[in-house]
Amino acid sequence: MHRMLGIALALVAACGDGYVPDLASNGGDAAVPNDGGPDVGTDPREPEAVGLDGVYSVPVSEPVLEPFATQPVVVDWREANGQYRMDYDFPTDFTGVSQRVSLTGRLTADGTIELAGDLGSASCEPAPSGIGVVCTERFPQMRFDLERLQRDFERRGLPAGEIARRIEVASFFQSDPIGILSFAP
Repeated sequence: MHRMLGIALALVAACGDGYVPDLASNGGDAAVPNDGGPDVGTDPREPEAVGLDGVYSVPVSEPVLEPFATQPVVVDWREANGQYRMDYDFPTDFTGVSQRVSLTGRLTADGTIELAGDLGSASCEPAPSGIGVVCTERFPQMRFDLERLQRDFERRGLPAGEIARRIEVASFFQSDPIGILSFAP
């Protein structure tokens, strides 16, 4: 598992600025939440974040909702000294509120990267295809404004049926703020 995650993240990093993360240097420590420690990426000697195209998905049980349950995101991913950091703007189409997700953590003994931050946490592992990374994310501190979201959809001129389905996805996410973030090189 360590090897697969290492390969996946090496591929992700290779598509950025050539930096390949060192996954073996942390000794498999557990996740470290944002605890006021050193901020990854603030030292000019550390690598820049690699911007990666990703997709955030809200798991839905009804096939009719699936077209409205995914949104594109751009993930800023970096590793420095065994510390991982992921930042991205959470899709407002699921919450109605603009929020920046910032998570930091480390590789664990079981081969996952456990990340945590102010809004919640993520557990990341190689994608089943072997290319890219899949993170299961939980956001108990996520803010929601579904009335504002409804107004935004109306302002965009979306059809009433589509608005209803999009609001249903957002309501489902609000009741159980768990989703899947996937990104690849």
